[in-house]
Amino acid sequence: MTRINKKNFGVACKGSGGVGAVVARALGVTRQAIYSYLKRNPEMKEVLDEESQQILDIAEHNIDKEIIAGNTEMSMWALLNRKEGKARGYGLKQVMENTGSPTTIQFIEMSNEEIRKEKLRADLKKKNKCTKSS
Repeated sequence: MTRINKKNFGVACKGSGGVGAVVARALGVTRQAIYSYLKRNPEMKEVLDEESQQILDIAEHNIDKEIIAGNTEMSMWALLNRKEGKARGYGLKQVMENTGSPTTIQFIEMSNEEIRKEKLRADLKKKNKCTKSS
Protein backbone atom coordinates (compact mmCIF):
# COMPACT_ATOMS: atom_id res chain seq x y z
CA MET A 1 0.00 0.00 0.00
CA THR A 2 1.30 3.47 -0.92
CA ARG A 3 2.12 5.95 1.81
CA ILE A 4 0.17 9.13 1.17
CA ASN A 5 2.15 12.36 1.19
CA LYS A 6 1.50 15.87 -0.11
CA LYS A 7 3.34 15.30 -3.37
CA ASN A 8 1.68 12.04 -4.44
CA PHE A 9 -1.69 13.26 -3.16
CA GLY A 10 -1.41 16.39 -5.32
CA VAL A 11 -0.43 14.32 -8.37
CA ALA A 12 -3.32 11.88 -7.78
CA CYS A 13 -5.77 14.78 -7.48
CA LYS A 14 -4.98 16.02 -11.01
CA GLY A 15 -7.79 14.89 -13.28
CA SER A 16 -9.77 13.32 -10.41
CA GLY A 17 -12.63 15.80 -10.59
CA GLY A 18 -12.25 16.24 -6.85
CA VAL A 19 -13.58 12.73 -6.18
CA GLY A 20 -11.90 11.07 -3.22
CA ALA A 21 -12.52 7.56 -4.55
CA VAL A 22 -10.67 8.40 -7.78
CA VAL A 23 -7.71 9.74 -5.80
CA ALA A 24 -7.73 6.62 -3.62
CA ARG A 25 -7.71 4.36 -6.68
CA ALA A 26 -4.80 6.30 -8.20
CA LEU A 27 -2.81 5.90 -4.99
CA GLY A 28 -3.81 2.28 -4.43
CA VAL A 29 -5.40 3.01 -1.06
CA THR A 30 -8.92 2.94 0.35
CA ARG A 31 -11.27 5.92 0.37
CA GLN A 32 -11.13 5.78 4.15
CA ALA A 33 -7.35 6.22 3.98
CA ILE A 34 -7.89 9.37 1.87
CA TYR A 35 -10.43 10.80 4.32
CA SER A 36 -8.16 10.00 7.28
CA TYR A 37 -5.28 11.72 5.48
CA LEU A 38 -7.46 14.79 4.85
CA LYS A 39 -8.45 14.86 8.51
CA ARG A 40 -4.76 14.95 9.50
CA ASN A 41 -3.88 17.40 6.69
CA PRO A 42 -6.88 19.74 6.28
CA GLU A 43 -4.92 22.05 3.97
CA MET A 44 -4.89 19.26 1.37
CA LYS A 45 -8.71 19.36 1.23
CA GLU A 46 -8.23 22.62 -0.70
CA VAL A 47 -6.26 20.73 -3.36
CA LEU A 48 -9.14 18.26 -3.77
CA ASP A 49 -11.76 21.05 -3.72
CA GLU A 50 -9.84 23.04 -6.36
CA GLU A 51 -9.93 20.02 -8.67
CA SER A 52 -13.70 19.79 -8.15
CA GLN A 53 -14.12 23.51 -8.91
CA GLN A 54 -12.15 23.14 -12.15
CA ILE A 55 -14.59 20.46 -13.33
CA LEU A 56 -17.51 22.78 -12.58
CA ASP A 57 -15.76 25.60 -14.48
CA ILE A 58 -15.36 23.33 -17.51
CA ALA A 59 -19.02 22.25 -17.32
CA GLU A 60 -20.21 25.86 -17.09
CA HIS A 61 -17.97 26.85 -19.98
CA ASN A 62 -19.46 24.06 -22.13
CA ILE A 63 -23.00 25.17 -21.21
CA ASP A 64 -22.12 28.77 -22.09
CA LYS A 65 -20.70 27.66 -25.48
CA GLU A 66 -23.96 25.84 -26.23
CA ILE A 67 -26.02 28.90 -25.29
CA ILE A 68 -23.87 31.16 -27.48
CA ALA A 69 -24.30 28.67 -30.35
CA GLY A 70 -28.08 29.15 -30.03
CA ASN A 71 -29.07 26.00 -28.13
CA THR A 72 -32.50 27.05 -26.80
CA GLU A 73 -32.86 23.99 -24.56
CA MET A 74 -29.55 24.77 -22.85
CA SER A 75 -30.59 28.43 -22.52
CA MET A 76 -33.79 27.41 -20.74
CA TRP A 77 -31.87 25.03 -18.50
CA ALA A 78 -29.50 27.82 -17.50
CA LEU A 79 -32.35 30.24 -16.76
CA LEU A 80 -34.18 27.68 -14.64
CA ASN A 81 -31.18 26.30 -12.75
CA ARG A 82 -28.59 29.03 -12.35
CA LYS A 83 -28.83 31.34 -9.35
CA GLU A 84 -28.80 34.42 -11.58
CA GLY A 85 -31.74 33.12 -13.64
CA LYS A 86 -33.71 32.37 -10.50
CA ALA A 87 -32.96 35.88 -9.21
CA ARG A 88 -34.60 37.23 -12.36
CA GLY A 89 -37.75 35.23 -11.68
CA TYR A 90 -37.07 32.11 -13.72
CA GLY A 91 -37.44 28.78 -12.01
CA LEU A 92 -39.66 25.80 -11.50
CA LYS A 93 -42.00 25.53 -8.56
CA GLN A 94 -43.83 22.55 -7.22
CA VAL A 95 -47.55 23.05 -7.33
CA MET A 96 -49.97 20.78 -5.51
CA GLU A 97 -52.91 19.82 -7.68
CA ASN A 98 -56.10 18.27 -6.32
CA THR A 99 -57.01 15.42 -8.63
CA GLY A 100 -60.50 14.97 -7.15
CA SER A 101 -59.67 11.74 -5.39
CA PRO A 102 -59.38 12.23 -1.63
CA THR A 103 -56.25 10.08 -1.43
CA THR A 104 -54.37 11.38 -4.48
CA ILE A 105 -52.29 14.53 -4.56
CA GLN A 106 -50.18 15.19 -7.62
CA PHE A 107 -47.08 17.37 -7.60
CA ILE A 108 -46.18 18.97 -10.91
CA GLU A 109 -43.31 21.23 -11.90
CA MET A 110 -44.37 24.58 -13.36
CA SER A 111 -42.47 27.66 -14.41
CA ASN A 112 -43.48 31.08 -13.06
CA GLU A 113 -45.09 31.88 -16.43
CA GLU A 114 -47.13 28.66 -16.36
CA ILE A 115 -48.26 29.44 -12.81
CA ARG A 116 -49.39 32.94 -13.87
CA LYS A 117 -51.35 31.50 -16.82
CA GLU A 118 -52.94 28.87 -14.58
CA LYS A 119 -54.04 31.55 -12.08
CA LEU A 120 -55.52 33.64 -14.89
CA ARG A 121 -57.47 30.62 -16.18
CA ALA A 122 -58.77 29.87 -12.68
CA ASP A 123 -59.80 33.52 -12.17
CA LEU A 124 -61.60 33.59 -15.53
CA LYS A 125 -63.33 30.32 -14.73
CA LYS A 126 -64.43 31.71 -11.36
CA LYS A 127 -65.71 34.93 -12.99
CA ASN A 128 -67.64 32.95 -15.59
CA LYS A 129 -69.32 30.87 -12.85
CA CYS A 130 -70.27 34.03 -10.94
CA THR A 131 -71.66 35.66 -14.09
CA LYS A 132 -73.72 32.59 -15.05
CA SER A 133 -75.24 32.16 -11.57
CA SER A 134 -76.26 35.84 -11.32
